[in-house]
Amino acid sequence: MKTDDKNTVAKVRLAVIGKSHVGKSALTVRYLTRRYIGEYRSNTDLLYRQTLTVNSIPLEVEVVDVCSCELSLFPEEAIYWADACVVVYDITCRDSLTHAAELLQRVAQLRSQMPIVLLGNKCDLEHLRQVEEVEGRTVAIQNNCQFHEVSVSENSRAIYTSIDSILNECRSVQSTQKPRKFSVSKMIGTLIGSANGKVAPNTNQGGTVVVCHKSDLYKSRILRRRQNFTATASL
Repeated sequence: MKTDDKNTVAKVRLAVIGKSHVGKSALTVRYLTRRYIGEYRSNTDLLYRQTLTVNSIPLEVEVVDVCSCELSLFPEEAIYWADACVVVYDITCRDSLTHAAELLQRVAQLRSQMPIVLLGNKCDLEHLRQVEEVEGRTVAIQNNCQFHEVSVSENSRAIYTSIDSILNECRSVQSTQKPRKFSVSKMIGTLIGSANGKVAPNTNQGGTVVVCHKSDLYKSRILRRRQNFTATASL
């Protein structure tokens, strides 16, 4: 988390990861804007920025939506960059839970203290269910993380309570961390579903969302986190 002084809005960075087609982009957009995108395809990671009010306190949130999380291309950069992680699977696809469990293990190897929530999406498709709720909950317990089943299409309340919870968890450690002097790279904003570069207002949160292609935003933060990890491992 980044803060500069007591008058600056705290910043938290989230990584959203999971197997393709589990609803990561729809989840991200739903949480930030309360809008639903049924069909969404991207061949690059996207960064979303939004100023939210969580528990009556303003919080600047950056979310990187990782387009693909195949284990052979594990998004190590995104995990080092983020303060917290949302792992998503699809309750109608058993392979997606297996994949999510493997992602949780990889995240723990890199960032053992990172706040994580495991979300089982598409619980509105009960007639197509392949993964029972208890199975997802068991994976979460085994990996010491929060767990919820949600329906992004039906705007489940658990979407907001689960993500708000890990944002609060990140913010709670603010007083024990030194302020970071870190500047995010320039970002070119584009409106979701539009090509004219406008910013989409979010009337629910009173802020704006900027969607952009990632470039070099990871580099400084990743290097610092890797150095800290190496120093800790050598003790």
